[in-house]
Amino acid sequence: MIEVTPRQEAKREQIRAAARRLFLDGGFAETSMDAVTAAAGVSKQTLYRYYESKSALFGDVLGQLIAEPRPPATAGPVETASPRTLADLQRLLVLASRRYLARVMEPEQLALLRVVIAEGSRFPELTESFRATVPAAGGVAMMSTLEGARASGLLADWVDLRTAARAFAGLLVFFVLRDGLLVAMPKVPSERQVTELVQMFVAGIGSGRTAP
Repeated sequence: MIEVTPRQEAKREQIRAAARRLFLDGGFAETSMDAVTAAAGVSKQTLYRYYESKSALFGDVLGQLIAEPRPPATAGPVETASPRTLADLQRLLVLASRRYLARVMEPEQLALLRVVIAEGSRFPELTESFRATVPAAGGVAMMSTLEGARASGLLADWVDLRTAARAFAGLLVFFVLRDGLLVAMPKVPSERQVTELVQMFVAGIGSGRTAP
């Protein structure tokens, strides 16, 4: 694994910040790599050293926004312990879900998601970059929790972890669509709504169930 120096990470963030403003103001199609170099104050050679394409840059901008840590008062404490009971599994999934939804449903993230929806059909590479970047940014905590649950014997034997994670992510995306992208005034789901969704999910994959 190549080690990234603080200077390199600062340069990457400088490029990301400039690109974020341009993508939000003009969308994907109207934002050129030349415009990014000018806004970031870097050379084109430097830009392409960090990002091989505009779609890769867009994916990193959106993925970084989602992955940024939330203030504890907003998203709750980060817990990494493996669940030992189904109640633990439910609690950890609720925390991870609320943190993820709080990030994705902020105005900038929703604006960039709308860019993907509006321009993805014209730029397939944009959609592919989004698919490769964003699930990774939001799914690490979820997969870690499910792997811990499997190690603790909490999941039914027939449950495939990747399929379960994808199914759960789909449930969260429903909130993003209904309460975020498709309304004029986005509203993050309440703790009760997220808890009820998690309860149903855990009941479906918990040990003791037979394969459907």
